[in-house]
Formats: sequence, structure tokens, C-alpha cells
Amino acid sequence: MPTTDPRREALLALSNPIEGKEAEFREWYWGTHIPEILALPAFVAAHRYVVPPDVTLGVSHRYATLYEVEGSADEARTLLYTSNLSGSDALDVTTAVVLPIAPGD
Repeated sequence: MPTTDPRREALLALSNPIEGKEAEFREWYWGTHIPEILALPAFVAAHRYVVPPDVTLGVSHRYATLYEVEGSADEARTLLYTSNLSGSDALDVTTAVVLPIAPGD
């Protein structure tokens, strides 16, 4: 059974682009936003995911990013929100969610 590093936790970011701005969203999110986050202390990796367009099971978010962090995911989330990172008007901030995730028992 694989083991997890007890010093690592994760943040799960769920997001959507503003309708009609998907290309702009992807360019900013993957080209600017993720590199800015990975430059912050504690952030060690980012894994990007897209929900396929044919999934119709009531999924409310199109994009998910799993950030691996050294130490506390809750503290990393606070750092994320207080670091004055760039923004984009292509991100639907009304649906964006960032959840701290810790290894299970």
C-alpha cells in the first residue's frame, strides 16, 4: 500500500471561466496563475484537471487543480489568499472554491 508523506497536504481548487472567456481563462490560469502559486513557499506541485464536456452528472465546476503543499493545507490556503496574486476577469470568482485536504486515516 502506498504511503503518503505526513508533512504534505493538498489544496483542491475548483473553478470556472466566465462564459465566452474560456481561452483567456486557460491562458491566464495555466500560464500565469499556477506559476505564481508554485513560487509561494510550501507549494510544491500542481496537477490540472478538466471535466470532459460530455459529463452531465450535475458537475458544477469545469476545472480542478490539486496543489501539493509542504505542511498545513489550511495555512497554505491563507497564504494563497494574502499573497496579492494576479487576477483575471476571465475567472468566475462567484463559483471558485479552494478546499484544504489532509491525508485520511
